[in-house]
Amino acid sequence: MHDIKKLETEAIAVGFFEDIRPLKGVAGALDWILCGALSRLVIHEKIRGTLGEAALLTTKGKIPASKVFMVGLGPRSQMTPATLREACRTAAAVIAGAGVKYAALDCFPLRAGTSEEYLAAVRQGLEEGAGDHALDIALLAPDAASFERMSRFVRA
Repeated sequence: MHDIKKLETEAIAVGFFEDIRPLKGVAGALDWILCGALSRLVIHEKIRGTLGEAALLTTKGKIPASKVFMVGLGPRSQMTPATLREACRTAAAVIAGAGVKYAALDCFPLRAGTSEEYLAAVRQGLEEGAGDHALDIALLAPDAASFERMSRFVRA
C-alpha cells in the first residue's frame, strides 16, 4: 500500500460503503491522520456513503495532497461492476469539477479481487466522469502485483 503521507498529488479520492463502520482502508488511514474529520462527517450525517454521494475536505497541510474527496459506494452487499462504475464516474466528475488535474484514487473494493469486469468498470467510470477534462488519476492498490495488474488493464 502506498504511504499516503508521501503521495505527491493534488487530491486523494476514497470510497466508503454506506453500511461499514468504522471507515476502512485508505479512508480509515486518512481519517486517523485528519484527527477524525471524515468520521465526523459520517457521524453528523453530512455524508452517508450512498452511491453517487461525494464530499470534499481539505487536509490542512497534514499530507501533501490538499484535497480529500469522499465518494459513496452504497451498501457493500450491492457492489457490482455497475455500481463501481457509477462511483468512479462520481469520483472523476468531482475531481474534474474542483479543477484538480492529478489525483490518487483508492480502488475501493478491488482489494478483494481485480476481475476484468470490475477493472473495466473503473476505467469506464473514470472516462465518463472526466468528460473533456484531462485527468491523471493514479490507482492506489494494496500491493505491487495488484497495482501492476490494475494499471495495465485500466490504462488499456
